[in-house]
Amino acid sequence: MSGYGVTERGFVPRTYDEILEDFKARAREVFGSDVDLSDTSPLLKLLQIYALELHNLWQQLEAVYYSAYLHTASGDSLDNVVALLGFRREPARRANGTVTFSRSTPADRDVVIPRGTRVATNDGSVVFRTTGAVTLAAGETSVDAPVEAEEPGAKGNVAANTITKLIDPVTGIESVNNAEPTGGGRDKETDAALRLRVWRQLAGAGRGTLAAIKASVAKVEGVRAVKVEENDTMDDETGSGGLPPKSFRVTVHGGDDDAVAQAIFDAKPAGIRAYGDVVGTAYDQDGNAYTIHFARPTVVPIYVDVSITSDGSAISTQDVKDAVKAYINGLGIGDDVIYAKVVAAVMNIPGVVDATVYIDTTSPPAGQNNIAIGDAEVAETDDDKITVTVS
Repeated sequence: MSGYGVTERGFVPRTYDEILEDFKARAREVFGSDVDLSDTSPLLKLLQIYALELHNLWQQLEAVYYSAYLHTASGDSLDNVVALLGFRREPARRANGTVTFSRSTPADRDVVIPRGTRVATNDGSVVFRTTGAVTLAAGETSVDAPVEAEEPGAKGNVAANTITKLIDPVTGIESVNNAEPTGGGRDKETDAALRLRVWRQLAGAGRGTLAAIKASVAKVEGVRAVKVEENDTMDDETGSGGLPPKSFRVTVHGGDDDAVAQAIFDAKPAGIRAYGDVVGTAYDQDGNAYTIHFARPTVVPIYVDVSITSDGSAISTQDVKDAVKAYINGLGIGDDVIYAKVVAAVMNIPGVVDATVYIDTTSPPAGQNNIAIGDAEVAETDDDKITVTVS
């Protein structure tokens, strides 16, 4: 049994074949070397059953061992690990927005639209409820109402002019529409995203390191990607596109200028210059103002055209767009757009049996190759840049 279980190399489980061979050897010791262990032997069948059960126990022990570590725990076990560090998984959140209830002619009386009235996207895939009662006053033809998605998740973030279905009819109301997109919907935080957030914030507990600066800026609301570079020499590299001596540059995609500046100021080392062509204002604990420089990446628009063959089940075009956006908009500064990963994002959607995908930086897209992104660039797409057809 030595060399298995908890060792200097971590947890080493016994394999099914190793367990079975040990059982066979023990059987020969007990019953003699000529014991029948052929494929049709009842004794072998019994040993195989025991070996499989014991192998399953080893696998469970291995899972218990790795459930204690941030980089290997998953699911509820990961929740328990991060709780010890003062973190919790971000829950799914419902999208919200505003819809307009309308009629073609002015109302001859007040029309009350109750709280909880259900509306939906045209295909019925995403349902919303009004979060408060509103009244279409006599003489008016429309009234706005706040709505919230029935189900939490990013699926509730729908484009403008897509909530057009009245599930719960209201006498005196003929139509509904959302002039603006809904937003705020968020899927339950994945294991990978939770680990990354914990690592970033633990790194941000320090000060003066590149990891601490990056972690501090990454926590700013609206920041999607951060890149930190430094020149720790006395050589002036500005002329070659680099940095002045003893300086660093933070390139940030998203976030308010002043909020980003404050995050840089809070984590940067004293006396070291923050370099860049964007300026924000930060304040120290005494209220003194400081000008902080940083950089913004050049946004490279990514256009995507997807033609899907379905297995017969209904496929939401919004689901396809969301999957493509999740990959492309999750890329960091300087990360290339990998064509195969765009295809994989589409193919992972239930019901998709085949897909033809084109990507490009111009519309209409015609490429089926990776798109190179420069060191100071970031790829980005949105619903309007993604075309989906399902057959």
